[in-house]
Amino acid sequence: SSFSFSSSSSSPSHNLPRSFVPRLSASHLRGILALSPLPCSVSSPISAWPDAAQRRGFAKKKKGGKAPKEQSSSKKKKEAEDDGEDGETVDLDVHDQEMDTIFEGMAENLKRFRAGRASPEMIEDIKVKIYGAPTPLKSVAQISVRDAYNLIVAAHDPSTLADIDSGIRNSDKINVGAKLEGNKVVVTFPKATKETRQDLVKSVKQEGEKAKTRVRKVRQNALDEIKAAQKALPKDDVFNLKKEVQDLTDKAIKNIDDAIAQKSEEITSV
Repeated sequence: SSFSFSSSSSSPSHNLPRSFVPRLSASHLRGILALSPLPCSVSSPISAWPDAAQRRGFAKKKKGGKAPKEQSSSKKKKEAEDDGEDGETVDLDVHDQEMDTIFEGMAENLKRFRAGRASPEMIEDIKVKIYGAPTPLKSVAQISVRDAYNLIVAAHDPSTLADIDSGIRNSDKINVGAKLEGNKVVVTFPKATKETRQDLVKSVKQEGEKAKTRVRKVRQNALDEIKAAQKALPKDDVFNLKKEVQDLTDKAIKNIDDAIAQKSEEITSV
């Protein structure tokens, strides 16, 4: 086969015009394509290209090629709260018991404050350092009454008498004197004066304020629990729970105030 030209000129090929366009016969075209490095054929020019599924496999991976991170526990918890959890409850009996325990602890402390006759309860909870550890006096000694202003402390272990004596004299819980007499410690209470009575009443009121602060902390904890559960509770239940918490708090505060008033009257009337 041979090339055919659109120009009718018989001039040599190097003198052909710029518009010269060769026309290839089919056999020449097939021969050229057979020698071509391109991944195609005459019958299907794009048959060697990857299909859609293969092309998707060439998609650029994310840096590091790591799987998506799992949600953090805090995020999962937040989503659970947003979805609401059925059966969420608030047990106010627990907080009521906590307030009762606070009152009982305060009542025990008030036994130390007396302007009348001396009694063992006034010093039995003083901490003394025995064998290197702070220990309640009642655990290491027997306490008895000598007279209206003096108590006798007999140590279970006589070798601890000096530690007991030092612990009582240096205690910041009560203002008493102490001295060694043989194998015993004598604890002496000052005679009540107007000034000492006023100091005792002031200390009693401080105990009451400490107890009320602890009660208010319990109330706040209860309100926090209600707030955490309110999404799963009807509005009326939330309102009633908050009211009940306040009622419990008011009751506990009143009991504390009544006990403080009674103790103050006892101190000033003797």
